[in-house]
Amino acid sequence: MSWTYEPHFDAAHRAALSNGKNLVYVCPAAGWAMLPLLGQLPAPGGEGVETLLLLPEASEGLELASMVATMEPLRPVHAVSGLTRAGRLLKSHSVRTLLATPADVLQLLSRSSLKLDALACVVVLWPETHFELGAADPIDSILGECQSAQRLIVTTDEVPIADFIDRHARRAPIAAPARLPKEPGARVRYALVDRQRLGWAVRSALDSMNPARTLLWDPTPLAETRWTDYDGDPTVFVAADPGEESVDLALAVELPSSAALDAMRGVARDVVVLARATQLAYLEGLAELSPLRLPSEADRARDRTAHMRALVRGRLEADDCSGDLAALSPLFDEYDPALVAAAALQVSQATGQAQPTSDALPTWVHIHINSGKRDRIRTADVVGALLNAVGLPKDHIGRVDVRDSFSLIEVRAEVAERTLRGLEGVTLRGRAVSARVDRR
Repeated sequence: MSWTYEPHFDAAHRAALSNGKNLVYVCPAAGWAMLPLLGQLPAPGGEGVETLLLLPEASEGLELASMVATMEPLRPVHAVSGLTRAGRLLKSHSVRTLLATPADVLQLLSRSSLKLDALACVVVLWPETHFELGAADPIDSILGECQSAQRLIVTTDEVPIADFIDRHARRAPIAAPARLPKEPGARVRYALVDRQRLGWAVRSALDSMNPARTLLWDPTPLAETRWTDYDGDPTVFVAADPGEESVDLALAVELPSSAALDAMRGVARDVVVLARATQLAYLEGLAELSPLRLPSEADRARDRTAHMRALVRGRLEADDCSGDLAALSPLFDEYDPALVAAAALQVSQATGQAQPTSDALPTWVHIHINSGKRDRIRTADVVGALLNAVGLPKDHIGRVDVRDSFSLIEVRAEVAERTLRGLEGVTLRGRAVSARVDRR
C-alpha cells in the first residue's frame, strides 16, 4: 500500500502563511510532519533571527535542526545546546532560524542576546507537550513579547488546547493534514527510545526479532545518511513509502501518521514503532499497543557470562590444563577450589585496569513522570509504586520531587532502565504513568 505525505493548503491557508497571519497545523508530534508547513513560509528578507521554533525538550533540537537546515530559505539554523555559544552567534547575526526551549529563550532574553520584537514568525511545536512539562507560563510570556510576529501553532489535536489558541491565535485557520483516528487501530508493538540511542535500538530490534526482510521506515530528509550501516544488507531497505512489497517487519524510526501506519500494516507481518516518551500519548491514539522489550544491560551481562562459560568449557575439553592446575593446587588446601577458579578468572580479566571500590559513591539518574500535584499525586504514591510495582530496594530510591504537572524521581543509575520498564502501564490516582530519563 503506497503512502506519501503531501499536506493540502487551501486558499485560506496559503493567504495566512504568505501574509504573516496566524495558523494552526494539526499533525503527528514529529519533526518530519511539520516540515511542509515551514516550506510554505515566504523567503525572509531581514538580518538575524526571523523564525523561532519553540521546542518542548532540548534533546529534540539538534535532530530537528538538521531537518530544518535542508530548507535553504531558513538557513543558517541553530539549535540551542549552550547559552554562551548561542548568545555569541545571535549577536553576530549568524542565525536565521533558532530552535530553543521556552526556558532557553527566557535566558537568552535576560542576557540581551535575543530580541523578540525583531521576529517575523514564532512556531510553537506541540504546546500540549509544553504544558505537560510545566512550560505554559514561559510560552505565554514569550508570545506576549512578540505581538507583531506571525504565530504558527503545531499540535496533534487543537480541541484540548482551544483556550491557548484563543489567546494567541484567535480565529486562525486550521490545516489538518494528519489527524488521529476516531478509534485506535489494530495492535502494534513499540519501544520508548532516547533519540541518541536510536541506532542502537534499531540494531537491537533487528537482532532480537531476526526478520528475513525489514522495511526501515524513515520519512525524514536525513534518511539517506542516517542508515548507511545497512547499505550492504540485503535484508533491510530504507524508505518513506512502504510500497507494495511484503516484509516480515516494518520498523518505524519516526512517529507515523495514521495513514502511514495503515500503509505499513498493509505490507508487514509485524509493525514496531520506536518512539520518544513524550510521543506515547499520540501513539496510544493510533493503535492498541504492546511493548517490545529490547535487550538491556542486564541481558548483555548475562550474554557475556554465558560466553565466558562457553570459553572455559571449550578450554577444559580441548586443552591440557595440568600445568596451570599444578600452579594453583597449593591454594586448594586453603580455599574452596571453586573460589580459587573465580579469583583466577577475575585476575585474568583485570588486564591491569583499576577495579571499582566498594565504597564508591553511587551515581543517580533523574526519572521524569507525567503525573504531579494536579493529578493529586503525593510523594508516598510515587515511592509506593517504585517499591511495589517496580520492586526497587529502598536504598536505590533518592529524592522524589512532586511538582504541579509532573514529578522527578532520583534512582540509582544501575536500576534506571528497570525503573522505566517497571513504570510502564502503572496507574497513579487513575492516570497511566509515562516515564522517561530527565537530562536537564
